[in-house]
Amino acid sequence: MSKHINGTSLSVDDRLKQIYEVLSKRNRNRALSLKDVGIAVRAAGYSPTNSELKKLLDTKLGTTYAYQLFDLKTIQDLCVGLKKRSEKDVHQSLRCFDYERNGFISARELKYFLSTRGEKLSEEEIDEMLRDMDIDEQGMLSIEQALSVFFVGDFIQ
Repeated sequence: MSKHINGTSLSVDDRLKQIYEVLSKRNRNRALSLKDVGIAVRAAGYSPTNSELKKLLDTKLGTTYAYQLFDLKTIQDLCVGLKKRSEKDVHQSLRCFDYERNGFISARELKYFLSTRGEKLSEEEIDEMLRDMDIDEQGMLSIEQALSVFFVGDFIQ
């Protein structure tokens, strides 16, 4: 489970609330778009593919959701029954790019990882993610920092 900066554990529901607040503020305090729903669900620790998310939305909401805005309660209801992604599994996947075993990977390798594993992210989505990360002058960033972006909060092994 992720831990918040103050040391308290963040549940999946707390992470979902936190990412909802961030995305809602970015959207001028409005409910989330369909694109942001996928971001929020995955950042909260769930791992549906785009097709699984579409099927879930079709099943629970019918086919009228394309331009709908989603409030937190609706997103929480959508998450019921979804499988959770293991932080440990993602950490181990990223460690394969940590050739020096020092806890750092190159931004270029992270970009490759994000564009080839699981649900492929677009170049634009990856660049947006990387903009939020602290990349040093050699193009390196800490694995824990990447995990904190993926899991909304500080990653603790």
